[in-house]
Amino acid sequence: NMLVPPTEQELATEFKSPFVIYNAGVFPANRQTEGMTSSTSVAVSFKRREMVILGTQYAGEMKKGVFTIMNYMMPLMPKRDLPPADRALPLHASANIGPNNDVSIFF
Repeated sequence: NMLVPPTEQELATEFKSPFVIYNAGVFPANRQTEGMTSSTSVAVSFKRREMVILGTQYAGEMKKGVFTIMNYMMPLMPKRDLPPADRALPLHASANIGPNNDVSIFF
């Protein structure tokens, strides 16, 4: 689960500046705003570490937004100068474990 709350230790050591998600799905975006062609808007600011969701009550938008942030940030972790094999790569996938401990991964 991408939105699992961090532990107290993780908060103290790893989560210095978390992203904040403002989900106002029932509030439409202003279509009169320059460049806005829809009443639905999902905007991410990496500088302010915020995501704003307007005009959609589809819960998947939050998940997709968090996944977008992970795709941007995680390949650089834990350090940018590590070889790619030692860095994180987020995948949009799920896994099931069968009765014989066999695993199926769905992409």
